[in-house]
Amino acid sequence: MKAVRFLLGLLLLISMGVDAQELRLQENFRNCDGGYMGCNQSLLTQAQQEQAQKSTLHRNFINCDGGYMGCDQALLTAAQREQIQKSGLHRNFVNCDGGYMGCNPSLLTEAQREQVQKSGLHRNFVNCDGGYMGCNPSLLTEAQREQVQKSGLHRNFVNCDGGYMGCNPSLLTQAQQERVQKSALHRNFVNCDAGYTGCNASLLSSEQRETVELSAARRNENNCKHGYVGCVPGSVSASSSLASTRPAAVTQRMRTAIVVPNPTYGQQSADSYPTAPPVAALRERSAENASTTNSVTVPVTVGCAENGSCYGDISAATGRAKTTHVNGYTRTDGTYVRGHYRSK
Repeated sequence: MKAVRFLLGLLLLISMGVDAQELRLQENFRNCDGGYMGCNQSLLTQAQQEQAQKSTLHRNFINCDGGYMGCDQALLTAAQREQIQKSGLHRNFVNCDGGYMGCNPSLLTEAQREQVQKSGLHRNFVNCDGGYMGCNPSLLTEAQREQVQKSGLHRNFVNCDGGYMGCNPSLLTQAQQERVQKSALHRNFVNCDAGYTGCNASLLSSEQRETVELSAARRNENNCKHGYVGCVPGSVSASSSLASTRPAAVTQRMRTAIVVPNPTYGQQSADSYPTAPPVAALRERSAENASTTNSVTVPVTVGCAENGSCYGDISAATGRAKTTHVNGYTRTDGTYVRGHYRSK
C-alpha cells in the first residue's frame, strides 16, 4: 500500500511539473506573437514561429500605414507600399487643409490646393471676425470686412458695458454711450452698497446714498455684535437708529417681496405669517434696545448675519426669503466664509 501511495504522489508531481512547463510555453508564445518583452524564439514550435512572423509583419504594416514609429519599409510588400503612399498623401492633405504642422504643399494635387486655399481663407475670416490672432485683413472680401467691423464694434460695446478691458468709448453710438453710463452707475452703486472697492460716492443718487448708508450701518452693527474687524463702536447706536428709519420705498419693497413657506397654509406674505416677525419689527426693536445703552453689544433680535445679510432678505438666486442661518466656516483652501442667511 505504501508503494502504491508513493507511485501516485510521484505521478502527481510529474503531472504538475508538465502543466507548469506548458503554461510557461504558452506565455512565451503570447509574448512573441504580440511583440512583447519576454519572448524566447528558441522555445517556439515551427507553427508558432510562422504565426509570430505574420503578426510582426502585420504590426509593421499598421505602423507604416499610420505614419507611426516602428515602421520598417524593407518588410513591406509592393501592395503595402502603394497603400502606405496613398495614406501618406491623404495625411498630408488633411494637415494642409486644417492648417496643421506636417503639411507639404508640393505633394498636393491641383484640386487639393484649391480646397486648402479655401479652408485657409475661411480660417482667416473666423480669426478676424472673432478678434483672434492669425488674422490677415488683406485676405478678406468686402462683405467679410463689413462683418468683421460689425463684430468688432459689438465686442467693444460689450467690453464697455461690462467695464472690461478693451473698451474704446469713441467707437460707441449715442444710444450705446447712454447704456454704458447706466451700467457704470449701477456697478458703482453695487460696489458702494456692498462695501467693495471701486465705489465713487459722488455718483450716487439720494435714494442710493440712503440705501448705501443703511447697508454700511447694518454691516457695522453686525461686525460690532460679533467682534469682527471693521467695527466702529461709536456708530452702533446710530446704525441701529438708521436701520429703523430707512426709506419707506425700501421697507415696502422688502415687505412685499418676502414670501415665507408655511407647511400648513402654503405661501404667505411676511405680514400674515403667524410665527416669524417682520424684518422691520426686528430692526425697530433693535433700535429701541440700542437707544437705551451705550454698549457695543447689539441685540440678537436684529436678525442679521456676519456678512450683513438679514433674516427675510430675498435671495437673488432663488427669489425666496432667506430664513436659514449658516455659521461662518473655513474652507479647505483656508478661505473663511462669513456667516450668512440663505433661503431653503
